[in-house]
Amino acid sequence: MSLVSLVCFKFALITVLLYFLVLKEAQWFILLIANIVFYLSYGVKYIVFLVAAGLVSYCGALLLEKEGRKPTGRKKAVALITILLIMSSWIVLKYGNFIAGNAVGLAALFVPSLSFERFEWVLPLGMSFYTFHAIGYVVDVYRKKYPAEKNFLKYFTFLSFFPHMIQGPFSRFGDLSKTMFRGNSFSWQRLCEGCARILWGAFKKIVIADPTASTVNMILGSYSEYGGIQIIFAIFLYSVRLYADFSGYMDIVCGFCHILDIGLEENFRQPFFAKTVDEYWRRWHITLGRWFRDYVFYPASMSKSGMKLSKWARGKWGPKLGKLISGYFAMLFVWTATGLWHGANWTYLVWGYLNLIVICSTMQLSDTYSALKEKLHIKSESFAWKLFCMIRTFMLISFFRFFSVAPDLGAAFSAIGHTIADFRISLITQPSAFLLDMFREEIILAGIGVAAMFTVDILNESGKWEKVKSACPIVLRAFIYSAMIVMIALMMKGADISQGFMYANF
Repeated sequence: MSLVSLVCFKFALITVLLYFLVLKEAQWFILLIANIVFYLSYGVKYIVFLVAAGLVSYCGALLLEKEGRKPTGRKKAVALITILLIMSSWIVLKYGNFIAGNAVGLAALFVPSLSFERFEWVLPLGMSFYTFHAIGYVVDVYRKKYPAEKNFLKYFTFLSFFPHMIQGPFSRFGDLSKTMFRGNSFSWQRLCEGCARILWGAFKKIVIADPTASTVNMILGSYSEYGGIQIIFAIFLYSVRLYADFSGYMDIVCGFCHILDIGLEENFRQPFFAKTVDEYWRRWHITLGRWFRDYVFYPASMSKSGMKLSKWARGKWGPKLGKLISGYFAMLFVWTATGLWHGANWTYLVWGYLNLIVICSTMQLSDTYSALKEKLHIKSESFAWKLFCMIRTFMLISFFRFFSVAPDLGAAFSAIGHTIADFRISLITQPSAFLLDMFREEIILAGIGVAAMFTVDILNESGKWEKVKSACPIVLRAFIYSAMIVMIALMMKGADISQGFMYANF
């Protein structure tokens, strides 16, 4: 059930109507039914994994609560076993081929006759997301952040909540349950605001992300047939397309939840305005970063191993490195996990480690960096310097995508080598060589869409967007909404709207 399909529109409309027609005490049950219907629309057999994750995390949390407040050995064992059980099917289905293939490849160095045949199985919808939701819930109960939910159906409503099922955001039970189970009243203002945001998300998805897919796929899929300047353009366009696609999804689901008065966390904050790679990841997929911070970074950096490493480095290399080393140690786990979460492939691991290297280098060389800027009389607050930093960060993030979009490391390095060796700078005077397989009307509408998206981001970054919206006359607002609907309709004419969102593949 594509979120930008007529079927989903009808589904959402029925859900909203039933949600506000029933008693407030029963609203969460309407959500539970909607969640199940939505999940079953993608296939019946895979719901067993979702139910299993729900039962294991629910029972594990109840056992943890019975153990009391103190982190005893038994309580830690219960938490660890619960987390391992939750992760088991996800690890097998998503990483089984990757682990087995690498193990056989290593063994084949000693026994050349060994070979490996991939298992053919499909990862259930949203498994990477609901697995992390379940783990976060168990850890939070273990840490006594909130009591375990006694009603399994209520907990399962949270875990299976369809707006955050496909691409997030990563929600915390303690936060989402406050608005999900309290009983909400209908508001005409929220309905208008929510619909406007849903329209904006659909606009970004259909007008920007989908039409540019053909150009990106054509160039990156057959890079050897194109010049380096075309490949670089495709990589930059891929970054913009991914942002329009992913943030468009977030606008749709946040708009829907706003209508229901359910607080879904924001996942983006103008990422292309980031001036460093580290800042970029605090603006992009924000809830995933927070999840890794709370459940991977802090436990790793504050662990006995992390503290011992920090103490050893302090005595050997001084207080600065001693202070940072535990953070580097934890970030190694974070970026290994982040890379593998996006895909069971060495390309994603290299992509993660490139981010890690740049972030750690920036932290380590911060003093040298500041001294150099002072020597060159560079003012950090000047517009020119900020613009340079934003462009530099965008180019770095886009370069890393050579690895995240490649099928294997060989293809990634080959694409980089071909880009450098066969640049074809002369093509810059031929616009038709860049936006391939796109009609003139699609190029114009997508260009307007990109301009609109970045204009809104600029206004948001400067803190003026809400003022501009408030000052916008109703007639002009109606004209803009009408224009967006017309552009969406034009782009959807003859197009395949059944294709999903890009981040669902992760």
